[in-house]
Amino acid sequence: MAKEIAPIQDEIECLLSIKRFTKPLDTVESMRTLTHDKYASNTLISFKNDWNNFLAFCRSEHIPALPAKADTVHRYIEQMAKVRKLASLKRYMVTISLVHRCHNLSDPCAKSEIRLAMKKQQLEKHDDYQNAAPFRDEHLQQLIDTFELSTKPKDIRDLAIWAVMFEAMLKRSELAALSVENLYIHSSGLIDLDVNQTTISLSSIASKALQRWLVIGMIESGFVFRRIDRHSNIGDKPLDHSSIYRVFRRASDELGLGETSLFSGQSPRVGAAKDLSDAGLSIVEIQEQGRWKSPAMPAQYVGNTDRHDKEVNKFIKPKPWEK
Repeated sequence: MAKEIAPIQDEIECLLSIKRFTKPLDTVESMRTLTHDKYASNTLISFKNDWNNFLAFCRSEHIPALPAKADTVHRYIEQMAKVRKLASLKRYMVTISLVHRCHNLSDPCAKSEIRLAMKKQQLEKHDDYQNAAPFRDEHLQQLIDTFELSTKPKDIRDLAIWAVMFEAMLKRSELAALSVENLYIHSSGLIDLDVNQTTISLSSIASKALQRWLVIGMIESGFVFRRIDRHSNIGDKPLDHSSIYRVFRRASDELGLGETSLFSGQSPRVGAAKDLSDAGLSIVEIQEQGRWKSPAMPAQYVGNTDRHDKEVNKFIKPKPWEK
């Protein structure tokens, strides 16, 4: 995640930026400017949220966040470790390190104290990462059997989301951004999706589910998948990541799955990768179908951890606290 970002050189500009970053960030624009627009929007949102969280901790402890001392970061790690996984702790360190380095300040995350603290967390949390529970074709078929005749807008929308997201192996951001202008409806009723200049053809099952949603929602332009209020009123705004998460958590509940098999917005990509692997597709073929930039994630999803680690290690640079 970390990239080489040139720190602010102008002294006055740097002081003004430090002043901005000592207050909660309302938007990602300050973070975008600080990082010279080298990160994707979702990554900037994570940076903003992580930095605001660190600010809140420092304010509650009445200690400065910028610059922060190594002891402050150490205490923050210990507190967040109670409720967060190792991946989140690592991301917090990336954010704190990035903000300091971009302001030409000493990086507290590079101190030996933080290296030891993170090593401790790695030992204690080494097995806390799990893939999202896979949402597979068998789950989709059961949900179709349950909801294909429903006339409730929420049932029709959610069934379309389950089918389209699984078949097209869509990311949450891709589903949220999908618009009517991205659809091509053939005379046969089959539908193609245009996702980031890639054409994805849906089956008759997913096409039918999507067609029903477009009709019941009277959606002729704009975002395809939209929010529905408690009175079944369909809005204009797209679903956010939390809404998509709840749609897949609902699938878990409808299928009567236990707490260890709860779906999330990542579940359809994990499940589709597993189904494709079981059908005999190679990791590279699954990578291409799911539009991953490297084979690392599909390899992890299908259980090929050696391949995953090999691919990831090509891109990993040691973080300050790992040296």
